[in-house]
Amino acid sequence: MIGQANLHTGLYYLHDFNIGFKNNFVLNIVLNCNEQHNIDLCHYRSGHPDSKTIEYICRIFPYVHFISKISCDTCHFVTQHKLPFQQSNTCSLNVFNLTHVDIWGHIRISSIHGHKYFLTIVDDHTRHTWIYLMKSKIDTRNLLCNFFMYAKKQFNLHIKIIRYDNGKEFDFIELYDKLGILHKKILC
Repeated sequence: MIGQANLHTGLYYLHDFNIGFKNNFVLNIVLNCNEQHNIDLCHYRSGHPDSKTIEYICRIFPYVHFISKISCDTCHFVTQHKLPFQQSNTCSLNVFNLTHVDIWGHIRISSIHGHKYFLTIVDDHTRHTWIYLMKSKIDTRNLLCNFFMYAKKQFNLHIKIIRYDNGKEFDFIELYDKLGILHKKILC
């Protein structure tokens, strides 16, 4: 036994881990996980190392071959800044009955054409998503008007309800009333 560990959010944290055992610990993990079908197991047992650590292990132990892109839920959750949304069991009965809109940004590094934001529009029934790049939040109104017209012309459907967060960039009450669209704010 090399130490005791507690399970916390999907990871085992070792207490009083002696540095002298560290290399033997990594060697044991690598030797036990050397088979191709145990690569994920090795990733889990070695504490979900990042790609640099995996490259380091591969240099020390040249007979170890890792897939460069390991997809791991725990690694994904650790890098998240917010908790994931709860699984929804509700769904609209028809296309464009409920449409979710949100703006992402300000992105630190703008695109080649100067876009720093993007508007996402999600149909609740089909989960089909439209993404529009924006240089500033001022573009929101025109993009929404164009999307309402797109839904009408291409699908012969009207958007019935639009749902958005408390962002002031979606406060176009007069536009929604003119088009007969109900608007719902969700509180975050």
